[in-house]
Amino acid sequence: MANPETIRKTKLILAEGKDDFHFFCHACDFYRDDNDVQVMNFEGNDNLPNFLLDLTIMDGFDEVDTIVIARDAETDAKAAAKSIQHSMKKASIPEPQKPFEYIQNSSMKTAFIIFPGPEQKNGKLEDLCLLTVNDDPIMQCVDDYLECVKTNGEQ
Repeated sequence: MANPETIRKTKLILAEGKDDFHFFCHACDFYRDDNDVQVMNFEGNDNLPNFLLDLTIMDGFDEVDTIVIARDAETDAKAAAKSIQHSMKKASIPEPQKPFEYIQNSSMKTAFIIFPGPEQKNGKLEDLCLLTVNDDPIMQCVDDYLECVKTNGEQ
């Protein structure tokens, strides 16, 4: 199970896995002028409850003012939301009523997001990325390439 690394920033993004972790690291580098966000990998949905419990007792947690948890919907976005809310409640972290909305108490602002986004019922980060290029004409070249790969016996 993943244990949180040292808390170094006041704003935390907790990412489900390696792909999400790298996505958010690059997004923060590209879109944020301030270097005030730390991305942490909780290494899988089953690890989130204990990861949050460990996080809340770490040095520096009292300084954290924002937490955003990000995970894939997989096959059921509602179940994913309930799972995150349950984990937040277990760790005594304020849990928003629904994804993509912040809730704030006297010391902390929290939110959670579910990929691929608020309109989709299931999927993952990779689906969101593909949605951003769905109408790009070059995608036909990608499809043709993948079909050629399959035709030649590769997976």
